[in-house]
Amino acid sequence: MTEYARIAGGLVAELFTPPAGKTIADCFHADVAAAFVAVPAGVSPAQGWAYAAGAFTAPAAPPPPTLAQQAMMAIDAGLTVTLSGSITLAATLFPTDAATQGKLAAVVTTINATGAFPGGGTSYPMKDAAGAWHTFNLVQYKAVAGAIGAYVAALDLIIDGNPTGAAALPAASVTTAV
Repeated sequence: MTEYARIAGGLVAELFTPPAGKTIADCFHADVAAAFVAVPAGVSPAQGWAYAAGAFTAPAAPPPPTLAQQAMMAIDAGLTVTLSGSITLAATLFPTDAATQGKLAAVVTTINATGAFPGGGTSYPMKDAAGAWHTFNLVQYKAVAGAIGAYVAALDLIIDGNPTGAAALPAASVTTAV
């Protein structure tokens, strides 16, 4: 069975194979059927391919992401934090998305204003990217939250196009002694 491509504006708009025993003219009004061209054997075009002078051409590959786009993706990917000292935390991926940043900011604001965690406890939980909870004291919590904040701030400068900004993304992992 012959496959046909409907060409619109020099691009493949759709592909169609008539049912057995039918021609393209049997399947569409003459005006529509005239927009179809037979696809040569061994050629596999897709929607969006160019068609000119009897040949199909795949579209050019998209350009690589800009540094700002890479920074946006890095925020979605998270930050790997390793802690040593009063607590040992093997390399653990923590989320750095906007919702997490807001939650961390609320806790850190309370710490800075009162010197204690919300509710007055001496420890507070933080969830990693895998959903596991880690309980930290004030110093440990501030170290992890601070590492996440510094990482996101550096990425935000790149995203915002800071004229004195970095030429590369910051490292997506940090080791901190607490």
